[in-house]
Amino acid sequence: MRASQTLFNAAVRSCCYDNVLNKKGGFAIPIELTPLFVAMGVAVSSAVFFSYRKFAYDGTLRLSRNPKQSALTEDFNKMQQEEKEQKQQE
Repeated sequence: MRASQTLFNAAVRSCCYDNVLNKKGGFAIPIELTPLFVAMGVAVSSAVFFSYRKFAYDGTLRLSRNPKQSALTEDFNKMQQEEKEQKQQE
């Protein structure tokens, strides 16, 4: 007697996934996903590292409000002075 395809697949799955079950009652993680987890770990850790390096050590990147370094404040002040001069001329 030959096993049906459904029963055969169930037997194969139970055989292969016994070794990936957590013995403390966890869930099964297929061994085929290990390279994916490793690649994602490397990608996330490198993204965190390079983002931190960019934010921490880049002098041209302005993350806080520092009026001494703000070109926008200078432009705004120039516009206000020009408006005052135009009003005085009128």
